[in-house]
Amino acid sequence: MIVQILSHTPIWVYALFFVLLVFGLIQTRTRTVSKIPALLLPVGMIALSLAGINSSFGLTTLPLAAWGMAMAIATVVGYTFFRDKRIHCEATDGKFFMPGNWVPLVVMMAIFFTKYVYAVMKAFDAEVISTPMFIGALSAVYGLLSGYFSSRAVNLIKLAQ
Repeated sequence: MIVQILSHTPIWVYALFFVLLVFGLIQTRTRTVSKIPALLLPVGMIALSLAGINSSFGLTTLPLAAWGMAMAIATVVGYTFFRDKRIHCEATDGKFFMPGNWVPLVVMMAIFFTKYVYAVMKAFDAEVISTPMFIGALSAVYGLLSGYFSSRAVNLIKLAQ
């Protein structure tokens, strides 16, 4: 069954996987990054998460509310308790010193595979995917994962001030 699922997966999905993998692996290396590129990854991953909501359920009240609340909670908790205090903004050139970190790769893959599993369930016409409980729960998962990136963006913005 896995071979059948993989053989019916569109090529662009594999391309997206490899792009996310490369961007995630870049995050594992210590680097100095300009402000705009540093914020592009969080913005892009939040957009990918929201696109997952849109393509799965549409931008309707239940999925948007679950996604937004979960992302807000994860942002506050992430920034307050789990922000990477090793990141700092260089005063001379305004660039961020970002130590290598495996968490962004893990979160990117979690967003990707959450969307992929949903697509497989939809292809198999799983009835559960149309229930309000599932819609709310999956939307909240996307929101929690996006909260990692939004808390990272908040941290970067605060450091740049």
